[in-house]
Amino acid sequence: MFNGAVGKEQIEWLDNVLQDATNSNQKVVVCCHLPLDPGASSKEALLWNYDEVMDVIHRYNCVKVCLAGHDHKGGHSVDSHGVHHRVLEATLECPPGTDAFGLVNLFDDRLLLSGTERMESKEMVFSC
Repeated sequence: MFNGAVGKEQIEWLDNVLQDATNSNQKVVVCCHLPLDPGASSKEALLWNYDEVMDVIHRYNCVKVCLAGHDHKGGHSVDSHGVHHRVLEATLECPPGTDAFGLVNLFDDRLLLSGTERMESKEMVFSC
């Protein structure tokens, strides 16, 4: 297998960061190389213990978007708690002379990913 998992220390760190963000009334974008939601990725590409990480994320209302890579084809889903999961397309899969990159703009109520060529653009609207 070519995946991995998040250890206990990292999960505790994430829990503390999300608690602080909640207390400060901040919105959070979580970035993880491996996808965290089966709806946005193939099962084979998921973080091994994605369910444990998502249990922590779902304890808080501050997480609005999770960005990931690893599953080269890309994907998008919105989970049962309204968190957007966007798996970014890989440049590795680009034909010669083409690109896959994007620009992220954050607003109070949405994240706008403006993609180029193979990177699909996506507007992810969330509750404030």
